[in-house]
Amino acid sequence: MKLVVFIAIVAAAAAQDKPPRPPQHPEQFRVIYEWRTIDFEWESPGDRESYLNTSRYIPQNVLISGINFYKDNIFLTLPRMLNGVPATLAYIPAFQNDTTSPKLKPFPSWKDNTVGDCYALQFVQNIEIDRNGIMWILDNGRVGTLTPNPDDKCPPSIVLIDLKTGENKLERYPLPADVANPSTTYLNDLVVDNRDGDYAYITDNSAVDPGIIVFRLSDKKSWKLRDTKSMSSVPEAAIFRINGTTVNLPVNIDGIALGPQFLAEDETVDRKVYYCPLSSFHLYAINASVLRNESLALKGEGAIRPYVVDVGMKPSQTDGMKMDSTGALFFGLIGNSTIAEWNTTVDFRTGQRTIARDPNYIQWVDRFTFDDRGNLYVIVNRLYNFVKNQVSVEEVNYRILRSQTGLKSYVFAEDLVPAQPPHAAAATPTLAASLLVFALAHLLA
Repeated sequence: MKLVVFIAIVAAAAAQDKPPRPPQHPEQFRVIYEWRTIDFEWESPGDRESYLNTSRYIPQNVLISGINFYKDNIFLTLPRMLNGVPATLAYIPAFQNDTTSPKLKPFPSWKDNTVGDCYALQFVQNIEIDRNGIMWILDNGRVGTLTPNPDDKCPPSIVLIDLKTGENKLERYPLPADVANPSTTYLNDLVVDNRDGDYAYITDNSAVDPGIIVFRLSDKKSWKLRDTKSMSSVPEAAIFRINGTTVNLPVNIDGIALGPQFLAEDETVDRKVYYCPLSSFHLYAINASVLRNESLALKGEGAIRPYVVDVGMKPSQTDGMKMDSTGALFFGLIGNSTIAEWNTTVDFRTGQRTIARDPNYIQWVDRFTFDDRGNLYVIVNRLYNFVKNQVSVEEVNYRILRSQTGLKSYVFAEDLVPAQPPHAAAATPTLAASLLVFALAHLLA
């Protein structure tokens, strides 16, 4: 029988000069899947026993972090922070009624998740699936990041899979060391901008060199932009208190979201990129056109500082966040056991709205995604227990929540056409007048 747990919705919105769009939640968030520990669809029972006996599978070390959706499948990322994670990318059916704790199937295959094989997936923190059915995978390469001796044999890479073909072939693009240091980088989250050659904007919450990495697919080129003030953790936000557990996590730039297209003052099309450190109460924004300016990356630290906007403060820290196609931002408030929403057309300071709060079921919101039926999905993973090595196999540790919102992902946002330059408009009547003069001259000749 499908487990359904309703979570209280708080519908009151703060007063503001411009009213937000109406609430888009015809139903409450509910738990659709939950697990104490993660298990897999093994090729044989013997394989499972072999993995267990050789510590290649340690159930309490498998954490669900990222989530995405494509054609009735939910894709989940399982970062290899600890040993014993047999697959780092897997999937489950989005709609099934026979179990609330489905076993995960490695994606694209068991072989493509082999630890130590640099042609296979090593450490996937997050993925995105764009409007063209391309899966963008952040593979950190380095495994065992929470162990005494992480293995950085494989380079950090962007890996693409064309899901439309069904062949699920990996296309790997290693990032240069000056952009993503194999020993220190931590590719955390990304958004994809399907304009002008397809760009990915990626948060690197490296403890020593945080920044936003830009990857352009058309020529496979990448660069990194840094801004210490907006991309670094702050001490006052590094302490997390959840349900009686306290953890110190001074983590740099983490969540990222991409807003709808808009026409800039120069009549070009642009988009806002929103981001925040995990250990911060501030939300920041910068135009995508600034991030695309490779020359700013060459200037080093501080070059983008004049373009960074401090959008405002949140009541608590945020891990993952997601934008819909209309400009509504969904994000978690970790210390408040809350899911929040902000209509980006109104002031952030007064426009934040709590849409779900529950200390029992919303324990560390990690990532969001939309399906193609107007549903919003949320990963809850009690990360604070995982990093403190306090995962109890007797308790539910991982949940997927879902709410029918009627919305869709930012990747399907409307495409805008740049306004026609004034000089081009003026040229049209001039040309017409010239043709008229020519015609009259011909008749009078």
